[in-house]
Amino acid sequence: MRFFLLSLSKSDSDLIDSLRHFLKKLNDEDDALVVVEGLRDAKALRDSGFLGNLFMLCHNSSLSKLGEEAVKFKKTILLLDNDREGKKLGRRTQRSLRGKVSVDLYYQRELLPASKGKIRHVEELSSYSDRLHSPVQVEMAE
Repeated sequence: MRFFLLSLSKSDSDLIDSLRHFLKKLNDEDDALVVVEGLRDAKALRDSGFLGNLFMLCHNSSLSKLGEEAVKFKKTILLLDNDREGKKLGRRTQRSLRGKVSVDLYYQRELLPASKGKIRHVEELSSYSDRLHSPVQVEMAE
């Protein structure tokens, strides 16, 4: 059995490198809570290599629970979808947390450029998760 690296196009390679850099920076955040919209977003982040603390805003009632959880961390990172609903939820979440914790929007704004415009919803990271962990290997028949 022999394995060969599957070569990616320059643009695919650049995209994967950019996403790896994005996730490394997110993983390097010290004492932070990352807030996502739901289970698929959390799973996509985990599958892509995120190791930190996650909180899912699955229901509006979660905002009060988020406030209780967020005060345990140095900062709260919002990583919500880059669509109308995600922006609306982001504004509500920021209002709810105002004056209680430090809210970081850097990753919220950076996901779209880091993905070269391909990822508007956090769950879309899952389509790149295999390539984010290691080089792709293809078994060649002998």
